Amino acid sequence: MSETRIALEQEGVPPLLKVRLPFPHRLSCFIGLWVLKIIASILFAVDRFRHPPPPSLRPTLVKKYSCRPGFQTRIFYPPDYKPGDLLPVYLSIHGGGFALCDPQHDDEFAVMWARWTGMLVVSLDYSKSPVYPFPIGVYDVAALANAVLDDSTLPINKGKVSIGGFSAGGNLALAASQLPGLKGVIKAALAFYPIVDWGDPPDEKMARRPYKDGPKDGLETTSYWFDWAYVSAGQNRHDPLLRPYYAPKEDLPPWIYIVGAEWDMLRLESQKMMFGLAGLDWRQEDDFDKGTYKWTLARGCSHGFTHHWGQKPEEKKKREAKCEPIYAQAVEWIARALQE
Repeated sequence: MSETRIALEQEGVPPLLKVRLPFPHRLSCFIGLWVLKIIASILFAVDRFRHPPPPSLRPTLVKKYSCRPGFQTRIFYPPDYKPGDLLPVYLSIHGGGFALCDPQHDDEFAVMWARWTGMLVVSLDYSKSPVYPFPIGVYDVAALANAVLDDSTLPINKGKVSIGGFSAGGNLALAASQLPGLKGVIKAALAFYPIVDWGDPPDEKMARRPYKDGPKDGLETTSYWFDWAYVSAGQNRHDPLLRPYYAPKEDLPPWIYIVGAEWDMLRLESQKMMFGLAGLDWRQEDDFDKGTYKWTLARGCSHGFTHHWGQKPEEKKKREAKCEPIYAQAVEWIARALQE
């Protein structure tokens, strides 16, 4: 029996083992996810060939570390960096349902974040499901994060370490922060519309979505595929590395900021987690900034609202108008967090 499972049972949290679902369901998920992965890979490759990023949106450095030599780590210096300065660091983890995408998808955010915060931004990669299910991605992120922090060639202020991510990346950020080498080192975590609770099936999450008059949730179908791919049969769904909702408060970073999306089926679980950490009633949804915990609900937004590829210029402007005020709040919040 694992130490995590023993700890959970000591706290009165019974294991919730994933049941092996019928073969037709598994086959449907297999086909659906692999078709999605292939199509997404082709579309991303074509888009990058047709629209290569300008020099201003490229990383300062791209490195590989011996602990995970198959992954590129993309490093972005702030434009006002002066040699000899030690910088606060932000470890950034991309989304994609634990099965798609790579750190390059967050280059635009990383450049912006380095410029706005003056931080060294480091984009990490991880193994993708279904070939590599939980917990492999968590340990990939942790290994690379520790390698970055131990890299003497980078100008890192080790007293000012933060982590964050989008969607699956937010989950991985909160999970990896609990592991040795990072627990107690990471001061702040910033998660955009993360999944923090794998305990309930997608149809129940959809049924509980507070605003059912919004647009169709993009995760309504794919969430079944991602669940099949990332969580193996027999896995305890209450493992806090999988389900940060169940992580003891003292195992998480002391400062946490979650941004939820109003029309996202994952929004309610993040809301419950944050309001619980802050000692507030989760049944009200107002934004709050209490002590070391902050919650923002992005009104009129769906899952993934920060990222959209192939947008027309007017659509991109609308997205930026939604994101910029939230990013501004996050910049102010993380500055406070790393001053402590």
